[in-house]
Amino acid sequence: MTDIQTLAVPLRKSWDSAQEGAGIEVLMSSCSLCRSCNSLVYDEEIMAGWSSDDSNLNTTCPFCSAPFVPLLNAEICDPGPVCSNLSAEDEMQNIMRPPAAPDDTLQHLCNGVRETDSSSETSSQSESSVPSVGGAPQVTVAYLSPLVLRKEMESLLENEGDAVLSQVQLLDSHSILFWNLVWYFTRLGLPSNLLQLLRTSPLTARLAQGSEGTAVRVRLLWDTLTPDTEQWPALYMLWRIHSGVPMRSYSWRHHNHPFNLSFLEEVLRWIGLNEVHKAIVLFLDTVAKQPGTPRIQRSLYREMLFLTVAAMGKDHVASFDKRYKAAYVRLSSSLGREELRRKRVQPPSPKAVDCRRCFLLPLEC
Repeated sequence: MTDIQTLAVPLRKSWDSAQEGAGIEVLMSSCSLCRSCNSLVYDEEIMAGWSSDDSNLNTTCPFCSAPFVPLLNAEICDPGPVCSNLSAEDEMQNIMRPPAAPDDTLQHLCNGVRETDSSSETSSQSESSVPSVGGAPQVTVAYLSPLVLRKEMESLLENEGDAVLSQVQLLDSHSILFWNLVWYFTRLGLPSNLLQLLRTSPLTARLAQGSEGTAVRVRLLWDTLTPDTEQWPALYMLWRIHSGVPMRSYSWRHHNHPFNLSFLEEVLRWIGLNEVHKAIVLFLDTVAKQPGTPRIQRSLYREMLFLTVAAMGKDHVASFDKRYKAAYVRLSSSLGREELRRKRVQPPSPKAVDCRRCFLLPLEC
């Protein structure tokens, strides 16, 4: 197996030429929780669930088909002990749940209600910045589809002119647009002045004073920034714990999960032998033996994909997808598709896989 500490997916260069010596690091994730079925929905699944309506903020949950507004989360921190030495799960730091806010519009967005006033982006801000345990500023905004983002950008330029794009006030007065632009420009490797605005904003003032450099580095993460400690740890997190990868310490509330090292090794062995259906059955049987409701938010596909990436490397994603799909088809004949869907065993839709391929898998895991 490849050295686990070298398995982070490399990002394409962002627009800040001095990123290698970055004094400020921004961690971002679009992974969002569907509150209807308590399932984590990932970037490619969110994109696949968007409609062609440029006034609709909702996506559709691939597990329960409920509409909800996905969230884009960011944490701004010093790339020292808090950020730069993070392993995959260390990189996931703290914005899983939408912060509470008195703003009725924020509550409106987080409840998954369709936004109908497409011309008032400023009035529909769902941004909230709060200190984390380590004092790092955190931001949560609605994650917009490219169609919605384009419409809002056209409205902004028409109403305020292009000068607004060079003003630091853009972060406060149009935070949804700003953070979505940062996300998309980083995904596409496009140049812009966005990081320069962030560097001079109040959000980064404290970090900029204490950092040797002033460059800003953005890292886009696949999984949630903060794992829910009320749930069982993800398989790939447990694998990295057993492998001794440096990581942040999480206070898991439920230590009686069934996923010991022998279980992880057995799952990986079946995956490596191209017997993914046996890994799936092992997982389902192991969970079924536990009392009470399983404390799992990730689909079985996602648990095994991330475990495969952690143990074998990102180059195995495509082959894993092919093997998992074949295993799912094989099990459908014996267990039934409806039963597998109820247990969140189904792989991503072809549309979701296409969305992932369009962006060349730049997200870190």
